[in-house]
Amino acid sequence: MSYQAGRPENVLRRAEDLIAIDQPDVALQKLYNFIISKRAKHIDPTTPQLLDIFKLFIKLAINKRFTKDIKDALYQYKKMIQGLTSSIGYENLENLTKFLLQTANLKLNDAQLEANDAAEIAIEKSIASAAAASKLVYSRVDDDEDDDEDKDINDNVDIDESDDEDAINFEISPENILLSSVTTDDSVERSNKEFFLPWLKFVWECYRTVLELLRNNSKLETSYCQVSLQAFQFCIKYDRKSEFKRLCELLKTHLLSINKGDYYEDSINLSKPDTLQKFLDVRFQQLNTAVKLELWKESFKSIEDVHGLMKYSKRSPKPVALINYYNNLAKIFQVSNDYAYASAARQKIFQLLIKSPIITDDELKDNATIYLLTLLSIPILDSFKNSFSTQTGLTDAEFYKRKNNKLSNLLNLNQTPTRDSLLNSNVLNIVLKYADEDIVKLYNLIEKSFNPLTFHSNVENILVKISNNDKFTSFIQPLKEVFITKIISKISTLYDSIKFDFFHKLSSYNTEIFNYNEFEFEDLLVSGEYSNLIKCEVEIDDEAGVVNFNDKIYSSSTTSSINSRLYDLQKALTTAVNIINFDQIKLAKEQLNEKLIKNANETFEVEKQNILHTAELIKQREIELATLKKEEAAQLEKQKAEELLKQKRNEEERIKQEAEKHEKERIEKTRKEIDLANKKNIVKDINSRGVIEIKFDDVKNMTEDEIRQYSYQKLEEQTQKLEEQSNAIFKRMDYIERAERVYEIPILKKEIDEDVNKQLEQYNLLKEKHIEQSKISHEKLLQVKERLSRFVPAFTEYNEQLKKLGKEEIEAKKRKAKELFEAEKQARIEEFIAKKKQEYYDNIKKQEAEAKAKKEAEEREIAAAKAREEAERIRAEAAKAREEAAKARAEAAEAAKASDPRKLEYEKLKNKEKLTFSEKIRLKVLAKELGL
Repeated sequence: MSYQAGRPENVLRRAEDLIAIDQPDVALQKLYNFIISKRAKHIDPTTPQLLDIFKLFIKLAINKRFTKDIKDALYQYKKMIQGLTSSIGYENLENLTKFLLQTANLKLNDAQLEANDAAEIAIEKSIASAAAASKLVYSRVDDDEDDDEDKDINDNVDIDESDDEDAINFEISPENILLSSVTTDDSVERSNKEFFLPWLKFVWECYRTVLELLRNNSKLETSYCQVSLQAFQFCIKYDRKSEFKRLCELLKTHLLSINKGDYYEDSINLSKPDTLQKFLDVRFQQLNTAVKLELWKESFKSIEDVHGLMKYSKRSPKPVALINYYNNLAKIFQVSNDYAYASAARQKIFQLLIKSPIITDDELKDNATIYLLTLLSIPILDSFKNSFSTQTGLTDAEFYKRKNNKLSNLLNLNQTPTRDSLLNSNVLNIVLKYADEDIVKLYNLIEKSFNPLTFHSNVENILVKISNNDKFTSFIQPLKEVFITKIISKISTLYDSIKFDFFHKLSSYNTEIFNYNEFEFEDLLVSGEYSNLIKCEVEIDDEAGVVNFNDKIYSSSTTSSINSRLYDLQKALTTAVNIINFDQIKLAKEQLNEKLIKNANETFEVEKQNILHTAELIKQREIELATLKKEEAAQLEKQKAEELLKQKRNEEERIKQEAEKHEKERIEKTRKEIDLANKKNIVKDINSRGVIEIKFDDVKNMTEDEIRQYSYQKLEEQTQKLEEQSNAIFKRMDYIERAERVYEIPILKKEIDEDVNKQLEQYNLLKEKHIEQSKISHEKLLQVKERLSRFVPAFTEYNEQLKKLGKEEIEAKKRKAKELFEAEKQARIEEFIAKKKQEYYDNIKKQEAEAKAKKEAEEREIAAAKAREEAERIRAEAAKAREEAAKARAEAAEAAKASDPRKLEYEKLKNKEKLTFSEKIRLKVLAKELGL
């Protein structure tokens, strides 16, 4: 029987022995073979040794990052515990998954530390190489410059050569120089790819494997939720956005399988409050994680999941959970610039907070302020754009309806929130009591008493506060758009024309981030964005610098003023004609009505039948369309189910085939290894006995039984040979031994008798001698005792006198030592006092000497300064005199040269273009004589 098919404790001991001799790969193989073997399936899964085997296997597989093997082992254990009635097996499975994740995370932390260390070493190495290279280059450049200037400086050359040798000791290569010239991010990235990223991917695979293992089981739902939360923390810690997306898809698939799956004994039932609350907590954490990672699409999907689970629940969620839900929903809407729904979410939050008994005034103030700012940030223009687009058919009204219904359902609203509905809500009156005073003032300036002429001056302080507060940064742009919208709409109703500069000034503020420059402002006016809001057309007269607001009814051409007058005239004339020809017009109307009624009666039945037929066709088509949609949906669901079932069966078949193939290969390999090891053990055991010796190469191709048979044959041959030799030896030795005994017996007996007599004589002599010596020694000791007993009284008296004298002498020495100590003590005290006095007098003298020396030094410095100033003045006067004398000499020399005829001749020859040979000679002679 193979070793792996044995008892669990034997398999565990064998694996530990292999690890102890540094063979973890073999131990991993042995454990895997045991785990997937058929015999292991019949072992009680609650056995502690079996659990230790799985833990050891997981630990070894983690070191090798064998994700598939770990998955196979965990699924094998799950199959083993499915038939148990107790929950111990599931607890063990939970412990195994916790052990897997803890060990994998520890390895990940170690890998991160290793990557950081490797990056630091690489950075230091590149910096050192670059420093050495730059040092080498600069030293060589300095050497070249020094060689050009002065060839005789030997000392500097020696120093530079030693520096070059030190620089060359660094590892300098073109690659290191190039890498050190850029940032160190490349080194960190390379270290992460080498050490950290493989372990990061492995840990993510472990999380996914565990979630797949624990899903859809009511006994494992707590662990499933805990692992999901750990996976979220993993994504946050290492900023893994792609893994988080895949995790959300995985959890979504699990939830759908719970809703659509078949119910069995251990299936998850979401109708249970505790189970539903656990899944709600997981989805809330998923929502928080998506917001932290700024994955807004995943956040919205998480919101939908949370809303679906909340609707599924029979009891309302906790207020804390609802506040978290609405808060994240408000963030998502705010990021998507949908401030109407963001305000509705903030309103829900405030309604929950106002009911809380533990809420503080500061928290209420912050939430009320944020809600009011969000409400004021709702764009005024968007409502007009959407209403105009839907009314004119430019967009699909049904699309907006579906979208608004979906978003309103997420907020549990009965109608779509708008700016007007939110401003008129009863909650706003309560919010205004708690909100910040400046934000309330801004609300009143915009909604209650908006004046475009004074608005920009009244809100300056409020805008400064908003721009300086980090919480309000996201509201700057929408508030900016609301301001400009209110100003343009109000000015267009108050003025027919206005100066462009004045108009731009009304929409400008000291806080620059709220301003539009002149080009942007002009583009806003002429772009037509406000046409539906202000009901007029904007014309800008660039020459006059005026903005005109013209009514659309009269602005069909450039001659708008003439058209308006003609329209008024036509309207007045039509009214006058109707008054004058009242009877004719009345008769014509009656005739027209009779004609219309007659035509209507004639076509009524036909139109009625057409309408009824059309209604029946529409109804029939609706029924057919609904039936077709149901059939298509059912067919699609059926195809999806069949495809999923087919994929699942194919995957299970593939896994089964691979496992069987892998198992056969491993079993065959293990069998060969065990067979070879058993043969070696048999040969070793036979040779260790020392009777016969067999070479392994001679029997490696034999079976175990053949080897044993071969050893038996050799043993029999050896035994037969030894027996023949032994018999011959025994016969010879027996004959010799008997002959020796017969000859030795009389001789030995005679020697023994002689030896006994001799030892007896020696004993008697020694005894007599010892007795005589003892008697003599005893007589001598008695004589000594008698002689010494006469000295005992004298010794006693002398001893008493000696003790008495010693005691008196000791007392005298103590008194003398005490007197000496007191005298020495007093002398030292007087010496210390004298020393301190002397130090005090010396310090006073030293201070006086230092003050005197300092004063003398200052006087010397003043005198030296005066002397230097006097010397400088004298030197300056002397230098000035020398300059004047030099100038006078130069002027005299110039004058002398100017009056010298040779100078005139020199200048004349020098200015001449062509010179003869004699003139050139003459020019050189004159230059030499004149010293030029």
